[in-house]
Amino acid sequence: MTQIHAATHKHRVPPEHRVLGLDRRTFPPALFVVAVFIIMIFVIPRVDAAIDLEDPVLAGEQLAISDRIVFTPATGWNVEDGFRVTDDGRRHGDATISDSGVSFEISTDTFDGTPDALLDQVEKVTSRTDDPTFRVDGNRTTLTTLTGETGVAQPYGSVNGDGVVAAFVLDGTGLKIAAYGPPAQMTAANDAIQTMIASIRTVEGNNS
Repeated sequence: MTQIHAATHKHRVPPEHRVLGLDRRTFPPALFVVAVFIIMIFVIPRVDAAIDLEDPVLAGEQLAISDRIVFTPATGWNVEDGFRVTDDGRRHGDATISDSGVSFEISTDTFDGTPDALLDQVEKVTSRTDDPTFRVDGNRTTLTTLTGETGVAQPYGSVNGDGVVAAFVLDGTGLKIAAYGPPAQMTAANDAIQTMIASIRTVEGNNS
């Protein structure tokens, strides 16, 4: 009986190490765990959110849509997706840039029809939206690039914003251009959108 009592007494926390009945010697490890938890849950996400992830277009830069098609995005707009024209010409693909709530997208695919026929296809896809207020809003217009390429455009609208879709066919490649955003921002960006569309052109391919 004496031995059992001695063993129990041996594992009791000495009074000088107790705080509110807890062993204060366990506080540092526990506080370390709490600190790591706070950093992981609160600090790191805020640091990530504060990091500048923008990739603004510099004056004179071009984006490569294919190995033979480029365009000049508006200076200061942010590159969300896409490849700048480089000396080797190997990196290219669909592009998305944005500014002040307005998005401008260009995507490509093989197509041997007319711009009107391509826009018909684009409108069928665009109209299949979950937004019940989506509507084609206005007549088709003809667009001409600075190098003389001709395409067509069609405005649309919804309660979520306004937009325009355009189509070009260059050397067997169909280009779908879409710009959309809040009405006021779209109005402010109209000149930049028109200039970017007009800048679309073909260049000598580089597949080396």
